[in-house]
Amino acid sequence: MRWTLLLAGAGAALGAVAGGTDGAAGNDGAADTLWGTYRPQLYFGMRPRLPQSLLTGLAWYSTQDYRGVEQMRHSCADNGGIDSFGWTYHDGKTFGEQEIVDRSSNYRITTSFIKTATDHPSGGNWAVRVSGTVLDESKPAKIATIFYAGAEADDVHVAVADGRIQGSAPVLGEFSLHTEDAPGSQKTDVIVGSSIVAHDKVWQARDALLHDMAQRVQDLKAQGAFEKSMPTPEESMRLSGNTPAGSTFAAFQRNVEGNFSFDVFYEAHSTPGGSRLSGAALGPALEGHKAEYERRFESTFGLHQREYSEKQAQDARELTAQIVGGIGYYYGTSLVDRRYTSEHDDVLHGAQEPSPEYAPARGLLTATPSRSVFPRGFYWDEGFHLAHIIAWDPKLGIEILRSWTALIDEDGWVAREQILGEEARAQVPEAFQTQYPQYGNPPALIMGLVSLFDIASRSDMASTGTFNAELRAFLDETYESWRRHYQWYRRTQRGEVREWRRRATSRNEAYRWRGRTQTHVLTSGLDDYPRAPEPHSGELHVDLHSWMGYFARAMKTFANMLGHEDDEDEYARHERAITANVVDLHWSASDKLFCDASVNHEGDSYHVCHAGYVSLYPLLMQLLDPQSEQLGEVIKLLRDDKHLWSSYGLRSLSKSHELYGTEEDYWRGAIWMPINYLALSALSHYGAVHGPHQAAAVSAYKELRSRVVKTVLDEYHRSGYTWEQYDPETGRGRRGHPFTGWTSLVVLIMAEQY
Repeated sequence: MRWTLLLAGAGAALGAVAGGTDGAAGNDGAADTLWGTYRPQLYFGMRPRLPQSLLTGLAWYSTQDYRGVEQMRHSCADNGGIDSFGWTYHDGKTFGEQEIVDRSSNYRITTSFIKTATDHPSGGNWAVRVSGTVLDESKPAKIATIFYAGAEADDVHVAVADGRIQGSAPVLGEFSLHTEDAPGSQKTDVIVGSSIVAHDKVWQARDALLHDMAQRVQDLKAQGAFEKSMPTPEESMRLSGNTPAGSTFAAFQRNVEGNFSFDVFYEAHSTPGGSRLSGAALGPALEGHKAEYERRFESTFGLHQREYSEKQAQDARELTAQIVGGIGYYYGTSLVDRRYTSEHDDVLHGAQEPSPEYAPARGLLTATPSRSVFPRGFYWDEGFHLAHIIAWDPKLGIEILRSWTALIDEDGWVAREQILGEEARAQVPEAFQTQYPQYGNPPALIMGLVSLFDIASRSDMASTGTFNAELRAFLDETYESWRRHYQWYRRTQRGEVREWRRRATSRNEAYRWRGRTQTHVLTSGLDDYPRAPEPHSGELHVDLHSWMGYFARAMKTFANMLGHEDDEDEYARHERAITANVVDLHWSASDKLFCDASVNHEGDSYHVCHAGYVSLYPLLMQLLDPQSEQLGEVIKLLRDDKHLWSSYGLRSLSKSHELYGTEEDYWRGAIWMPINYLALSALSHYGAVHGPHQAAAVSAYKELRSRVVKTVLDEYHRSGYTWEQYDPETGRGRRGHPFTGWTSLVVLIMAEQY
């Protein structure tokens, strides 16, 4: 059956929402995803996915002494003294609960939220509960909490009136925020104040709060408050409570001692009164959402059926909550160097000084690799993120893919890093802020579309008309952008075949990463992985070649679904030629490895062989014939403990390589979850296909899967975090944490969903 029969006639049913023209969010998406925890770079913050709108957030600090305010918690990057933080529940749309263990303040802080009336054009209402439990009751525990709201533009208004924060904004309409002590908790006094902060500085809420407090201290000094005795930290280091006209920033502050719990309610005035939550209703509503989340998780991933323990299933539920809880909305300008680069100029990155210009402001809804280290959109990470997100909520995945697809420019290019706006740029070293239209990452974003294709191909989806309607409308809407994107890769990342007298089935299918330096190919995503000793325009890179085979296969399916037969035939020709050439150009019979290629000083092509992840790529992208000699040799390499096989997963570089574990040691031995996920996906595929290597694939799959799951979950138990990479000798997590971007793929590995 052709895909077009499965989806025939479904497109009209979706209406305006799937087209991204729903009035609730302008051109930014559906109403039920208008509001969210879209500030993952903060410990907690709600915002709408609208440009220059309303920002809210939470901050806190110890009031044990005067130094406590200097360690005010706000950004996840400031995590010294934080034992762990992360979502334990989050469905991606309507509710979530997070735990933060702040040992330096002696508190376990829980933040929960629920949205109501999410189909309302205003985006509906929401309620937040912030609770603190003392960790060690033998020690003092005193804390100040601040919940704030700020206006990012002239047409967004906030003001304090009658103990509430009142305001209005485009799309949101008129709204108010108020706060109450949670039922059964200690009663606390609330300081309500506002201040004037430049719209483009509202994101720097911590600075605004500290400035207001410093001004209060100066006022107290001027009044002689310090002449007789020092005020307590609670008395002096707090908000002023002023409410000047023209304020753009307002906040609620509480000073508490011991356990506490309070609620903040956001109410859109245009929503029906019955849709608004009360403190009494919030607790039971949260418990109901948690129970539903657990039921839905088991229905989606079936971990109990696979004999995982309740603790392991709980870990997986939390990692799923953390990948969707890491979704953010970003808006702003970016830095792009659009100078023309000739074919020879692009061989060595940095040959000339960057000359960036500000590109027009854009918006993006995206998952993030790490809330503390990389809280922004990364092109090749996002494909892996979407594999997990789409397994959990396909419609949410469509919203994210739609947002990314809108970034594809008229040439077909998308920047590798989406550093949108001053807040995002503030977290990136200047040397890495500029993006180049000649450079691309692995085209992993297409994995999101492949995940959607897989869902639609299942027999039970034939009767699920609503989802198929959304999918069909989305595919119709985005196909030309994706075709343009595919052609950009083929045009700009092409390698040279005939120029160096290389023999291959096709003279056209060869690829080279642009933007390499002497020691790094950052564009490949594998950064310091060994390549040819000297950059050369005649280089060919087997990992990019393999990705292009995967991309061609995905586009073939895409065209098939829409009935574009000529395009489908074109993609099929590309796929066949790429598959043939990966052996012709990159297989070294003497080394029994897939290798890069380069050109020596005599002008002769030669193989550049470094056993590691790059050597696996034809397997990872499932380009190898099940009967082939090459498949057997790659599985042998993968299983060899002198090379890639370890007790904790696949090493990124052979243990026998002279560069193993050297210098910055980023992709020179460490275990990375996305590559292990791709390896397991490929081994699962070849283990299901009859051939001489089927048994070897099955054996490797079972053992590797067990080791990878154990590595991630053991470290999660020990440290409270997922990690960017894992040590191949000890299994300990390394570098960025929490890294519940692509490391959350362990959930799909547990569920055997590839």
